[in-house]
Amino acid sequence: MPAGPSPRCPFPALLLAVLAALSLPALFSPPASAALDNDFNDPKRCAACHPDIFSQWEGSLHAQAAEDGIFRKFYEMVVEEVGPPAVEFCMKCHSPVGVLRGEVPPATGEKLSPIALKGVFCDFCHTVTPKGGIGNAAFETTFSATKRGPFDNAVSPAHGTKTDGFYQRSEFCGMCHNVTHPLSGRPIERTYEEWKESPYNTGDPATATHCQDCHMRQTPGNPGTGAVEKRDNLGKAAVMGPERPHVWTHYFVGGNALYPDRPNADRRRAMVEDRLRHAAKLEILPEDAPKGAGDLATFRVRVHNVGAGHKLPTGLSEVREIWLDVTVTDAAGKVLLRSGEIGEGGGIDPTSAIFKTFLGIGKTNVKLSCCFFAIGERSKILSAERITRDRRILPKGYDEEKYAFRVPEGAAFPITVAAKLNYRSMSQAFADIFYPDGSLTVPVLRMAEGAHSFAKPARKSAATP
Repeated sequence: MPAGPSPRCPFPALLLAVLAALSLPALFSPPASAALDNDFNDPKRCAACHPDIFSQWEGSLHAQAAEDGIFRKFYEMVVEEVGPPAVEFCMKCHSPVGVLRGEVPPATGEKLSPIALKGVFCDFCHTVTPKGGIGNAAFETTFSATKRGPFDNAVSPAHGTKTDGFYQRSEFCGMCHNVTHPLSGRPIERTYEEWKESPYNTGDPATATHCQDCHMRQTPGNPGTGAVEKRDNLGKAAVMGPERPHVWTHYFVGGNALYPDRPNADRRRAMVEDRLRHAAKLEILPEDAPKGAGDLATFRVRVHNVGAGHKLPTGLSEVREIWLDVTVTDAAGKVLLRSGEIGEGGGIDPTSAIFKTFLGIGKTNVKLSCCFFAIGERSKILSAERITRDRRILPKGYDEEKYAFRVPEGAAFPITVAAKLNYRSMSQAFADIFYPDGSLTVPVLRMAEGAHSFAKPARKSAATP
């Protein structure tokens, strides 16, 4: 559980109160480039007192939620497909201030003010209340100069403060990370519910692991998943605040490895890869060992979700791709079995074991296994009426695939099985919809790997009389 607040220290609080009373604006003045707004402060203004947190947020996808190139292209496609109901639906979470202030519609974004283009930012998050519920942007905002947060001894010369334990619970994240189709009611994203139904949600405040305990503990070198020891982040939340045993980080790293050249892009990519490597474990379980040429050998590859408090993958899980890449070779390097390789066009071998959700429209199954809509249609994610299959790995659960191969004549022992668990944020075919010039290559990241050798069978001894 999150560390408790630091003991009250009267000196910093008194000092800040004195500074506020003396009105020393030079110490807290924002840069000239920070936009002034009647309702919400530009995050650059917050950076004057919270530079570390600002730096973390500035490199996050929350900061880019309204402007990210892939989101904008996808959003325009969805609006074209679904019509007016999608215009505000998507932007409620991607530009909540834009929707709150009536700057959406239109979907094209020309009415969005500079502050609305900041996406999910400090002054919005720290003025919301839990009255709205869960899912589909179920938040309310106080539009207040008083900022809410988890500490009970925060004092600021720039704004009022209010302690709110809601900021340390998964329900805070669930306001947006639980999405239901606005027309059909089909689940689109269920990350919060996946956590709620998981072993991480014990129902006991002393033992439960909330979203923040993983996604707001990660630092470079500390992946912060359920597979590693929780580490507190010692430091200051504000430059003139007290030293705290734990300060929540604001990198908000998840599984999105498609990252544009924005502030601290290299740092974020490394943190995404670190998180993914500590989310799953792979093991190879041999069954029938071959004794010679012509024998059928079998084995299973089991994938464990050891670090994610939700299913693997989560989010828009019909787009995400996690799959097994398995190769069996003999001692001479001859390939005896291959499953999971990527073809020339970027599609995954259709024989692969792929962990994701699959959609259907009417009586048609949407083919998402080796490429996005192999039937040649544009994206129909919002039009899909049903989930035809959900093959994802439960938190602290596992799934497995069985493989078989026949040993050919002349095969050299030992025979080696090599298995890799790969991840892509989206299929290459899906990316090509947005970037038809081929300028975007979706990186393939390794989550886990393992190997097993079938040894040369022992020579039979001669029978004794």
